[in-house]
Amino acid sequence: MMPTYLPFVLVGLIVIGLVAWSLVGHRRRSQAQKAALEQLGFSPCPDQKRWLEETVTRIENNRGYRYEVRDEKRLRGEPAVYHYVKVRHCHDQDAIKEEEILFPLKRPSTAGLFLTVKPSSVAPGLATRMLRAVATAPWDSQPDDLQRLDLPPDLKDTNLVAALGPPGANLYDLVDTRTLSVVQGLGDAGGMFVQCRDAWCSVTSAGSQMPFRLDELIGRIRGVL
Repeated sequence: MMPTYLPFVLVGLIVIGLVAWSLVGHRRRSQAQKAALEQLGFSPCPDQKRWLEETVTRIENNRGYRYEVRDEKRLRGEPAVYHYVKVRHCHDQDAIKEEEILFPLKRPSTAGLFLTVKPSSVAPGLATRMLRAVATAPWDSQPDDLQRLDLPPDLKDTNLVAALGPPGANLYDLVDTRTLSVVQGLGDAGGMFVQCRDAWCSVTSAGSQMPFRLDELIGRIRGVL
């Protein structure tokens, strides 16, 4: 007769195996990302940590969160391009980690702007409408001073899913068409969220399920640096 404890032992072994497999996968991804950063010309910049955290906090403009920057790195040369892990802290939630790049961007306005883009593989339709509804819902993670903007008719069926900006603003008053053209391709490289404020712009990963392809992202943003 099978011991009554045996199923629990088997379940425990399976759980341990899954955790070990997940840790090995995470370690491999981390090593691959580190190698990619070095190959692109990124190097640690611990002296910029405090400035990066202050800049990220200004861009996010959200009183409900505290922002931490980890593993900060700077791309060799000018203008300055940074890569780091952004950690969102909230008193009643677990910390959220997001991969992000930060770079200077000239725009018609210094006001805040929050854009959500999708990869080209997601065709216009129900999925896009659902994504737009989620992106423009009043989440507590959004900037305190921005609200949903109507997309111009010529952008309705593009990779630009949603935009948040100052009340009453027009999208083209906040960003030029050349930059918007570049932004629409970032979703194909794993960058889903684009935030701008003052002279800086950040591109945030879409999550662990979609690789944050730094070589492609850097290649695309060079057109607006």
